[in-house]
Amino acid sequence: MPFRSVPAERALATASAEIDRLGLVPHAEVFDTTMRVTLSRGSQPVAVGAGKGAGAQGAASAHFEALERYLMSARDNRRWAAFEVLASSTVAEQPALAADRVVQRWAAEFPSAMAACASYGGVRYPTFLADPRYYRWPAPGDDVRPYRSLLRYSSSLGTAAGSDLDEAVYHGLCELIEHDGLGQALLRWYVSGVPDVDVVDLPAGLRPLHEQATRAAGSPVRLLDVTTDLDVPVYLAVSGAGGFGAGASIWATDAAERALGELIQSCTLPSSASSSAVERLAGWPALQRCAAMPLDGLRSRSVPLRADPAGDGSPSWGLDQVRQALARRGVGFHVCEVAPVDSLIAVATTIAPGLERFSLVRHGVPVIPTGRGWHLWPAPVG
Repeated sequence: MPFRSVPAERALATASAEIDRLGLVPHAEVFDTTMRVTLSRGSQPVAVGAGKGAGAQGAASAHFEALERYLMSARDNRRWAAFEVLASSTVAEQPALAADRVVQRWAAEFPSAMAACASYGGVRYPTFLADPRYYRWPAPGDDVRPYRSLLRYSSSLGTAAGSDLDEAVYHGLCELIEHDGLGQALLRWYVSGVPDVDVVDLPAGLRPLHEQATRAAGSPVRLLDVTTDLDVPVYLAVSGAGGFGAGASIWATDAAERALGELIQSCTLPSSASSSAVERLAGWPALQRCAAMPLDGLRSRSVPLRADPAGDGSPSWGLDQVRQALARRGVGFHVCEVAPVDSLIAVATTIAPGLERFSLVRHGVPVIPTGRGWHLWPAPVG
């Protein structure tokens, strides 16, 4: 697999050793070609992860995702070990966060609110926006009640695990770019009323995986190109029955495989959703369309899969390519290592202020653009 530091078998062994070191017990379940791993302490489940890919790759992916989700909120992670409670106005004054519309809105609406912040390479960023479970046990001196309405923007986007830091940061950045592309596409199609969508003509190498996705979805699957001006390929795999997957990568083939793999994952894992995201947005018709993402009313055109660049496929090479792509558009990124110092794996949260996170609307929460998609919002507020 490209952009992995070690072979899948070695990664799986390392993840298993880290689970043992943390005193956790893994329980793996296989659903068709998808593995799901639940980590427990005693009889209490603490995190769940699902893997993409077959064999050792899928197993390693599931174990790493479970560790990522556990360590993201663990009390002994580095974000908890060194935090500082700061006023929203102080946080928003940092030049690096000028393009983050959520942070700026927090400061404008709750100027005296205090929140625990971690250091992302010297940039202080509020933990309540980076850890969706944080509000359940906030840090001393942080009271989430004054800014509870902004918790809808809390997400784990940009948090990723890897065998080393470059791998974790690369995959975290690709996730942010993926959601930037998805968010801007939703805004174009259903808010701004620009109904053009690019449908990929599948090359021969992707057809077996596409056929597998079609079987898993039980309906036709289309691969959509929603790449933005960053020129980092972003693809969506969408089935007629509502199955969905997304992927971004410097290599277009890798991004497409990730999107199709995520669709397979979403169709094979048992759903735990208690209510429909679409139904929860009934009061906001445009947002409801974004959550439902109907494609029938869009104008489609056929496009080829983008070309894969030359390169060694290593995480460090991929990270350098993404850094250059972001820099060309004036977007910077900042990293907070999350895994404890003695961890056998790397887990990091990466922020890239300005990249769009409007895709959170797909969870059934009413949000407005958070960054680069603002120009697509038809009725901006101050």
